[in-house]
Amino acid sequence: MERRVKIVSTLGPAVSSPERLHELIAAGVDVVRINAAHGSNEERSALIRSVREAARALGRRVPILFDLQGLKIRTGPLPEGADPIPVARGTSVRIVPTPVPTEVGLIGVNYAPLLSVIGPGSRVLISDGLIELHITEVHRDHADATVARGGLLLGRQGVTLPGAPITGGALTEADQKDVAFAMGEKVDYLGLSFINDASDLDRARHEARKHSDTIPGLIAKIERPEALMNLREIASRADGLMVARGDLGVQLPPEQVPRAQKEIIGVANELGVPVITATQMLESMITQPVATRAETSDVANAVWDGTDAVMLSAETAVGKYPIEAVLTMDRIIKEVEKDGPVRSEKAAIHATIDPNDQAHRFADAIARAAYALAVDTPVRCLVVFTKTGSAVRRVAKYRPMPPIIAVADNEETACRLGLVWGVRSIVVPVDPDPDYVFRKAGQKIIEEGLAEEGEYALLVGSLPMTQEAGRTNLVHFRQLGT
Repeated sequence: MERRVKIVSTLGPAVSSPERLHELIAAGVDVVRINAAHGSNEERSALIRSVREAARALGRRVPILFDLQGLKIRTGPLPEGADPIPVARGTSVRIVPTPVPTEVGLIGVNYAPLLSVIGPGSRVLISDGLIELHITEVHRDHADATVARGGLLLGRQGVTLPGAPITGGALTEADQKDVAFAMGEKVDYLGLSFINDASDLDRARHEARKHSDTIPGLIAKIERPEALMNLREIASRADGLMVARGDLGVQLPPEQVPRAQKEIIGVANELGVPVITATQMLESMITQPVATRAETSDVANAVWDGTDAVMLSAETAVGKYPIEAVLTMDRIIKEVEKDGPVRSEKAAIHATIDPNDQAHRFADAIARAAYALAVDTPVRCLVVFTKTGSAVRRVAKYRPMPPIIAVADNEETACRLGLVWGVRSIVVPVDPDPDYVFRKAGQKIIEEGLAEEGEYALLVGSLPMTQEAGRTNLVHFRQLGT
């Protein structure tokens, strides 16, 4: 059975060799994620090269998601050779806005504007919220705090400031350097961390265009309350969303994260934007070969929610069982999809389109018609001709029963569509003669084993065949091979 929901795998030391990457992709990974917070440019270049070589060897197109760090606020280091420092509940600590070495009663933070964004009553969470400080007073050069939840403090631990008005976190100076690197490597997607609103997407596109006219798709990671408040605007301008449950679960009370997950996936489904559900999906498989029942249910529920993809983080980056984690996720998704594609209520809603944009209104009507025709006819696949991928995303939004085969005229679009629910891609150059292009695409689909000769396909495209995007105006039944 062909799996529709995609699997995203984070790369790291556990799968860094060419042989392990080959195994990982063969196990069922559809998209790889490289975290810009780790490794050197030389190491990342080698990973990207190895991924592309492994994908070619397996006859696959595997898009690369390069995940920018964003603003990472951290505590200072421990003194060299020092043991973790105990931070006891009820004690007082002094916080300074420079990353000085941590001492008993003193915590440095590498965020210069810190004292201007916190005040009495503010919360400071350290190490994913394991340590919680409550600010009591803010002075010119430091803040005083009481420890509400204690623990052992290591060096350079992550710091979260819930509710603090932090801006500019989505594209730091380090991120700008990483964008230049990513553009040079021609990655397929950029992940934007800690965005607040759609203007962060505009800044990232502007930065990318400094290096190339062809820019990657932008994945907006929803991990701040501000991003949740601006969700619909962000989704309408992004090329994809990520339910970044790790940071979201620190910024919000943990009990609110499931509701936020459903809201993010629902908006993405409604607007036809691919969405990734991430963080701790099979966390126990970092150290053990079998997932817990709760984790299995978590992955399954994300699929039932309507997600396009589910993501493995530390499980494949540093875990002991990366291949097993991918195979486990693959089995869970296939089990959920046994009764057919999961079509959420939001996916069934007509796409929201500018009423003055007639071309897109016609294109979306064609996508809905393709879904309906696939229900009422014996077509075995939907073949969608596209230049930028938008026509394919429109069809995928409605979650049709037959597989979707995207026919792109360039490798960049074909590869990028590997993230989208239910889509496999081929590349066929545009030709003014539509019959020639339809026959050529049919032959290639058969050659690549995506369908069999003589099967009926429903073709979605445009007449005349054009280099211009957004002109979908045709549905056409055809037997493959004719």
